[in-house]
Amino acid sequence: MEIQWFSKNLDGVATIYETNITLNTVAAENFKNSYSTIVGINQKDSILFIKSLNKEEAVNNYDENDLHPIAIKPSYGRISGKNLIKNICQIFPLDFTKQNSFKFRSEWDQANKYLKIYLKEELSQ
Repeated sequence: MEIQWFSKNLDGVATIYETNITLNTVAAENFKNSYSTIVGINQKDSILFIKSLNKEEAVNNYDENDLHPIAIKPSYGRISGKNLIKNICQIFPLDFTKQNSFKFRSEWDQANKYLKIYLKEELSQ
């Protein structure tokens, strides 16, 4: 008899709501020591980026208005901001009148210390 054993799900998932971006445990793990984040988008490839910043990077290199605090809880991470989501929707439309949330695959880029959220790869709810 052959048995196939299953490993834990090691996929990062980002869920975008009308007021926040919530990261699952796998995606949030990379932000445990973050002081703050910056959020950007590559419009051509529809990839959202969340970059982890330590205090020195945040204070010395970025305007306070560019920073997005991240709250890390035991089972998720969250970046709140209705204006942030509104800005994302101007570039990559998400219709919150049709759906409460949108889930996307994400992947950590260790060299650049940012999370890549693939907006073209929506996951089923």
